[in-house]
Amino acid sequence: MIKGLYNSAMGMLVQEASLNTSSNNLANINTVGYKKDRVTFEEFPNTEELRLNDTKLKPGRKFYEGPVIGRMGTGVILDRVTTNHDPGTLRETGNRTEMALDGKAYFMVQTPEGIRYSKDGRFNFSQDGYLVNRHGHKVMGLEGSLEPNSPVTDKEGKLAPYFKPILVENELDFQVNETGAVLGEGIEVLKVVFDNTNNLEKEGKTLYRLTDGKAIYSHKPILKQGFLETSNVSVVHEMVNMIKISRAYEANSKILTGIDERLGQTVREVGTLR
Repeated sequence: MIKGLYNSAMGMLVQEASLNTSSNNLANINTVGYKKDRVTFEEFPNTEELRLNDTKLKPGRKFYEGPVIGRMGTGVILDRVTTNHDPGTLRETGNRTEMALDGKAYFMVQTPEGIRYSKDGRFNFSQDGYLVNRHGHKVMGLEGSLEPNSPVTDKEGKLAPYFKPILVENELDFQVNETGAVLGEGIEVLKVVFDNTNNLEKEGKTLYRLTDGKAIYSHKPILKQGFLETSNVSVVHEMVNMIKISRAYEANSKILTGIDERLGQTVREVGTLR
């Protein structure tokens, strides 16, 4: 009975984490380039339950072995929160400094904390002519040519010299084609993909940090000037998921309450025995 108490409590904690994740997804449904999160769980090892006080020996056995009743689960625990990097839909804005990349390609920006990656293409020009995001971080570009699928950083994590912030001389005639080339500037917007997107960690402000693996330069993704990528959150899916979570939480709550009442009843009845 005590095991059931703990299992129900752990189930409620897990459902609470799932509800918080779904709520955060819905809150960011209008955030440009937002990628929805999902919760994954890890199951505790099952235990083998034996029948007690059964002293009969099995045929041909010299030692007693308790008959196996079955296996019982011991609950689950939150494993990690992962991000779904499926692309969102593209929305046309007509703003020439706003861009979107198709597929799972990301922009690369230079921040005070180092290189970061983003799907948010709401860019503008700084006072000194650099292409920057909403937080003033410079958008990185490729100057010259580079073999496709080349790593963005070396073994020490340093950028090669041909990756530079995009400086635009003629802001009034700023144009970028589908390959990412900034017309008349001799530089292209850097398009980055990853060998494993699970290594991207959210940092806030629609920025990601690469914790492991490689960031790779790719020429295949298409860049759309005057477009933005919307979030990949589905309102219907998240609402259905929240209903399922609420019902599971309620079921665990009722089980926990029932076990608690039964334990209280047991204590009261044992206390009245003479």
